Amino acid sequence: MPVEVILPKVDMDMSTGRISSWAVGEGDTVKKGDLLFEIETDKAAMEIDAPASGIVRNITGKEGVDIPVGQAVAWIYEEGEAASDAPAAAAAPAGAEKPVAPAAAAPAKVEAEPAPAAAKPAAVVSSDGVRASPLARRL
Repeated sequence: MPVEVILPKVDMDMSTGRISSWAVGEGDTVKKGDLLFEIETDKAAMEIDAPASGIVRNITGKEGVDIPVGQAVAWIYEEGEAASDAPAAAAAPAGAEKPVAPAAAAPAKVEAEPAPAAAKPAAVVSSDGVRASPLARRL
Protein backbone atom coordinates (compact mmCIF):
# COMPACT_ATOMS: atom_id res chain seq x y z
CA MET A 1 0.00 0.00 0.00
CA PRO A 2 1.55 3.33 -0.99
CA VAL A 3 2.29 5.88 1.71
CA GLU A 4 0.92 9.35 1.06
CA VAL A 5 3.33 12.27 1.50
CA ILE A 6 1.30 15.30 2.55
CA LEU A 7 2.16 18.95 2.89
CA PRO A 8 2.39 19.43 6.69
CA LYS A 9 1.15 22.38 8.72
CA VAL A 10 4.24 24.22 9.96
CA ASP A 11 2.64 27.32 11.52
CA MET A 12 -0.57 27.61 13.52
CA ASP A 13 -2.16 29.97 10.99
CA MET A 14 -0.77 28.22 7.90
CA SER A 15 -3.32 27.29 5.23
CA THR A 16 -1.03 26.93 2.20
CA GLY A 17 2.63 26.26 1.61
CA ARG A 18 5.04 26.40 -1.30
CA ILE A 19 7.55 23.71 -2.20
CA SER A 20 10.80 25.55 -2.81
CA SER A 21 12.77 22.51 -4.00
CA TRP A 22 12.56 18.73 -4.30
CA ALA A 23 15.58 16.76 -3.07
CA VAL A 24 14.35 13.58 -4.83
CA GLY A 25 12.83 12.86 -8.20
CA GLU A 26 10.26 10.51 -9.66
CA GLY A 27 11.45 6.91 -9.23
CA ASP A 28 14.14 7.67 -6.62
CA THR A 29 14.55 5.25 -3.72
CA VAL A 30 14.36 6.81 -0.25
CA LYS A 31 14.70 5.59 3.31
CA LYS A 32 12.54 6.74 6.20
CA GLY A 33 13.94 10.07 7.41
CA ASP A 34 15.63 11.04 4.12
CA LEU A 35 15.06 14.60 2.90
CA LEU A 36 12.22 14.77 0.34
CA PHE A 37 11.59 18.48 -0.19
CA GLU A 38 11.78 21.94 1.36
CA ILE A 39 8.72 24.10 1.95
CA GLU A 40 8.39 27.84 2.48
CA THR A 41 5.63 29.77 4.21
CA ASP A 42 5.26 33.43 5.08
CA LYS A 43 7.11 32.83 8.34
CA ALA A 44 9.25 29.71 8.01
CA ALA A 45 11.22 27.40 5.76
CA MET A 46 11.38 23.73 6.66
CA GLU A 47 12.81 20.46 5.33
CA ILE A 48 10.35 17.55 5.08
CA ASP A 49 11.59 13.99 5.58
CA ALA A 50 10.27 10.75 4.08
CA PRO A 51 7.59 9.13 6.28
CA ALA A 52 8.50 5.65 4.96
CA SER A 53 11.09 3.78 2.92
CA GLY A 54 10.45 2.96 -0.72
CA ILE A 55 10.26 4.45 -4.21
CA VAL A 56 8.93 7.99 -4.77
CA ARG A 57 6.24 8.15 -7.46
CA ASN A 58 3.32 10.34 -8.53
CA ILE A 59 4.88 13.66 -7.51
CA THR A 60 1.96 16.10 -7.76
CA GLY A 61 3.39 19.00 -5.75
CA LYS A 62 5.10 21.41 -8.13
CA GLU A 63 7.88 23.76 -7.07
CA GLY A 64 6.84 27.39 -6.59
CA VAL A 65 3.08 26.71 -6.50
CA ASP A 66 0.91 27.34 -3.41
CA ILE A 67 -0.45 24.03 -2.14
CA PRO A 68 -3.16 23.61 0.53
CA VAL A 69 -2.03 22.09 3.84
CA GLY A 70 -2.82 18.38 4.07
CA GLN A 71 -2.81 17.78 0.31
CA ALA A 72 -0.82 14.82 -1.02
CA VAL A 73 2.27 15.96 -2.91
CA ALA A 74 3.74 12.49 -3.65
CA TRP A 75 3.43 8.80 -2.81
CA ILE A 76 6.06 6.35 -1.60
CA TYR A 77 5.66 2.78 -2.85
CA GLU A 78 7.25 -0.33 -1.39
CA GLU A 79 9.84 -2.20 -3.47
CA GLY A 80 8.06 -4.22 -6.16
CA GLU A 81 4.71 -2.50 -5.65
CA ALA A 82 3.03 -1.65 -8.95
CA ALA A 83 2.11 1.92 -9.82
CA SER A 84 -1.41 0.69 -10.63
CA ASP A 85 -1.91 0.24 -6.88
CA ALA A 86 -2.10 4.03 -6.59
CA PRO A 87 -4.96 5.42 -4.57
CA ALA A 88 -7.89 6.95 -6.46
CA ALA A 89 -6.81 10.41 -5.31
CA ALA A 90 -3.62 10.11 -7.36
CA ALA A 91 -5.60 9.73 -10.58
CA ALA A 92 -7.73 12.83 -9.94
CA PRO A 93 -6.32 16.27 -10.78
CA ALA A 94 -5.11 18.20 -7.74
CA GLY A 95 -7.58 21.08 -8.16
CA ALA A 96 -10.64 18.93 -8.89
CA GLU A 97 -13.10 18.40 -6.11
CA LYS A 98 -15.77 15.75 -6.03
CA PRO A 99 -19.31 17.12 -5.68
CA VAL A 100 -20.85 16.47 -2.32
CA ALA A 101 -24.23 14.72 -2.42
CA PRO A 102 -26.84 16.42 -0.22
CA ALA A 103 -28.09 14.42 2.71
CA ALA A 104 -31.35 12.65 1.81
CA ALA A 105 -33.08 13.27 5.11
CA ALA A 106 -31.60 14.69 8.24
CA PRO A 107 -32.40 12.49 11.22
CA ALA A 108 -34.75 14.07 13.72
CA LYS A 109 -32.94 15.42 16.73
CA VAL A 110 -33.64 13.38 19.79
CA GLU A 111 -33.24 15.41 22.91
CA ALA A 112 -31.93 13.41 25.80
CA GLU A 113 -33.45 13.88 29.20
CA PRO A 114 -31.14 15.95 31.33
CA ALA A 115 -29.29 13.86 33.87
CA PRO A 116 -30.22 14.56 37.47
CA ALA A 117 -27.88 17.07 39.03
CA ALA A 118 -25.35 15.54 41.36
CA ALA A 119 -25.86 16.44 44.98
CA LYS A 120 -23.49 19.22 45.94
CA PRO A 121 -21.48 18.64 49.09
CA ALA A 122 -22.54 20.80 51.97
CA ALA A 123 -20.28 23.70 52.82
CA VAL A 124 -18.10 23.13 55.83
CA VAL A 125 -19.19 25.36 58.67
CA SER A 126 -16.94 25.68 61.65
CA SER A 127 -18.25 25.52 65.19
CA ASP A 128 -18.18 29.30 65.52
CA GLY A 129 -20.44 29.77 62.44
CA VAL A 130 -17.76 31.13 60.10
CA ARG A 131 -17.38 29.42 56.72
CA ALA A 132 -13.70 28.78 56.09
CA SER A 133 -11.45 26.20 54.52
CA PRO A 134 -9.42 23.95 56.80
CA LEU A 135 -6.24 25.85 55.92
CA ALA A 136 -7.84 29.19 56.75
CA ARG A 137 -9.18 27.85 60.05
CA ARG A 138 -5.67 26.87 61.14
CA LEU A 139 -4.38 30.42 60.74
